[in-house]
Amino acid sequence: MESIKDCLVADRLVVDETGPAFSWVWASPVLGGSEQSQLQQLINIVCGVSLGPASPFVWNNWVPKKVAIVAWRAEMDRLPSKCALIRRNIPVQNDHCVFCGESSETSEHIFISCQFAQIVWQIIADWCKIPPIFAFGISDLLSPTGVPASSRKKWKALHAIVLVTFWSLWKMRNEPVHRQVVPNITRIVDEIKAMAFLWVKNRSKLAALTWEKWCRFDVGG
Repeated sequence: MESIKDCLVADRLVVDETGPAFSWVWASPVLGGSEQSQLQQLINIVCGVSLGPASPFVWNNWVPKKVAIVAWRAEMDRLPSKCALIRRNIPVQNDHCVFCGESSETSEHIFISCQFAQIVWQIIADWCKIPPIFAFGISDLLSPTGVPASSRKKWKALHAIVLVTFWSLWKMRNEPVHRQVVPNITRIVDEIKAMAFLWVKNRSKLAALTWEKWCRFDVGG
């Protein structure tokens, strides 16, 4: 229905004092029902895309790629949370968070605003001896602070722990959905510490790293 078949999204996007809007050039002045539905789907997709510059995702070879992919997809809002499934017209019983049961389940809620996740992040912060973690977006969590820039190994170990925390939270989120397992903070923190130690120990060159040192987050410089 577009008059100019090879036009770009930028050709139809107009930004003024009221914000972004689309200026379409249709071949016909009236769209049919199916065409209106497709147009609405297109608008929903495009409106969810950020057109501004974004920091590149930082990968970490101290954890498996499958672990980092969870955080990568969360940052792009590409995890199949309940709200994401509803947007794709996939039926779900409800959109309630499986951890708290109080709010709609989005990626940002699962990893940031849910009280369950907040408690986990604060325990991780205490263990790693960094300031309390306050995040306004998932990208804030992926750029851990509190470790001097000169402590490269410590920062990389902390970053690995952050990625494992994303992975463990998402894995535990799936357990009540698929296996009716009750979420447990002690269990997830123990898993984060154990799995992060296993991967960091075997993938890094920290030969002197022991479980006792890891529990104190003593990973050297």
